[in-house]
Amino acid sequence: MARAADYSCQKETLSLSLFRTAVRSELRFVVIRSNSRSEVLRSLKLQRITFIVGALLVFDSAQAGPPFVTDDPEPPPPGGWEINVPFILERTPGKTEMDAPLFDLNYGLPNVQLKLEIPIAVVHDDGNGTRAGAGDLLIGVKWRFLNNEQSKVQIGVYPQLLLPTGDRARGLGEGRSAFVFPVVAQKNWEKWTVYGNVGFWWQTARETRNYIYAGAVLEREINERLTLGAELFGNSQKERGSRADVAFNIGGSLKLNEHINLLFAGGRDIVGDTSAMCYVGLQILTK
Repeated sequence: MARAADYSCQKETLSLSLFRTAVRSELRFVVIRSNSRSEVLRSLKLQRITFIVGALLVFDSAQAGPPFVTDDPEPPPPGGWEINVPFILERTPGKTEMDAPLFDLNYGLPNVQLKLEIPIAVVHDDGNGTRAGAGDLLIGVKWRFLNNEQSKVQIGVYPQLLLPTGDRARGLGEGRSAFVFPVVAQKNWEKWTVYGNVGFWWQTARETRNYIYAGAVLEREINERLTLGAELFGNSQKERGSRADVAFNIGGSLKLNEHINLLFAGGRDIVGDTSAMCYVGLQILTK
């Protein structure tokens, strides 16, 4: 695992070196004189290729995951924070549930991500008022055990534990702990990214049942600031007497500056009771 991290650092150093070399070469070309037109053209072509390769390597650092439900295997850079602060809304018959906001804190280690989610839960029942307060905490560790730079394929696991810190009597928590174990994978090519997960939830609350879930996301980089994507995901029955769900989301991210992205997504169930779901928030990256 240490080798993968070292290779990543070497890649970034090489990228910057190529980038700087290309820039210096472009400047030198202005003042160098040559008697051979073909030699000048070859030199210019080589400099431009070097410049483009360096730029591609520098900017090949997009991260997947939020604002979509589906998880990806890519952790933040070692020593870096990824902090997502979204407002999330889900509407089902007679009820609206929100995280207003959710504090999603992620810290990067070599091929590892440490996660803590702290929700401020808001629940509105039609005809029965609104309750708000701290929700259930979620902690997790993502481990990317495969990161093939040549094929641009990543695979990992992402176990997470739900802690029943919310008030179940007020509808703000599950009342019992739960555990999820997903396998996550991702493939990048050109301006496209596809990633997905398959996992299993173990639930211990009374009306709940264990269930399988899966999801996949296809994203495309529109330009240096905007990435758009579509998601399809679903699960087996979560509660006794309920039915399976299949849903979609459409969303993306907009780069506001070097360290802040605007995340947005919206969708609904194709099969199931959720008539609307929405995710809008900020993502803060320290590296």
